[in-house]
Amino acid sequence: MKTPLVKVAGLTDVGLKRDGNEDFLSIDASLDLYVVADGMGGHLAGEVASRTAVELINKSFRQWKESDIPVEEIFGYPDTSLSKTGNYVLGSIRLANKVIHEMASQHNKYHGMGTTIAVLAVQPGLIISANAGDSPIYLIRNGQIEKISKDHKFVSEQVEMGIMTIEEAEESPMKHVLTKNLGSSENLDPDVFEIEPAKNDRFILCSDGLTDLLSDDEILQMVEEEGNPEVLCINLIDMALQRGGHDNTTVVSVYLSDIKRQKSGLLRKIRAVLGSFFASRKKF
Repeated sequence: MKTPLVKVAGLTDVGLKRDGNEDFLSIDASLDLYVVADGMGGHLAGEVASRTAVELINKSFRQWKESDIPVEEIFGYPDTSLSKTGNYVLGSIRLANKVIHEMASQHNKYHGMGTTIAVLAVQPGLIISANAGDSPIYLIRNGQIEKISKDHKFVSEQVEMGIMTIEEAEESPMKHVLTKNLGSSENLDPDVFEIEPAKNDRFILCSDGLTDLLSDDEILQMVEEEGNPEVLCINLIDMALQRGGHDNTTVVSVYLSDIKRQKSGLLRKIRAVLGSFFASRKKF
């Protein structure tokens, strides 16, 4: 099956309030693997966590992919609902988490460090999306935008359980508290979804330095108006800076074309809300 034609660009900016940049990104065109990480921990620890995560994910994914090793031999146990490549993504994130957790446990200067992760892998007939934390992955298709990652935040889970309203979540002092990230625990199960690509799909991976300042509708409008992924990254970060740039901001934009329509619909481990996949709803 033919791999989609991909145009991709990425950009990161320290912002206007921070001394250093704890975000890290990777664009590997040879693997069609794209990664964004938002580190935390301070005193350069966050920068170490995000860089370590991205580099380990790329290295392990490449090794397993090029060697075509059985899923039983990757780090951690396989998920039978995922493709082989999906399991490579899953295992690479688990391995990165293990290493970062051990670094944080064994070295005082790294104590408490961690990072979010957002990963997109483009394969023939298949898109693999994986994340841990609150760095989102968006799909823009047919004039609509949908977050295909899952927010691992305390307030998000409270809203999902009906304990907190969206309005309460937006005002909560715990709105940025994560329930899942790389480094905070020895073992990690990121969320991994697999979908079938469609012609002219556009994906945005970013850190919350962008989504804290731009709404989903604003991101959609800017994506729809810009056919060049590099210019889009510049425009998105410029908008975040115009609105205060209070955090590091990172954006990777992935544009697909040359997609042949497949007979099957969305694949494998996609969410149960499939019927309202592109329903418009407020984000926080």
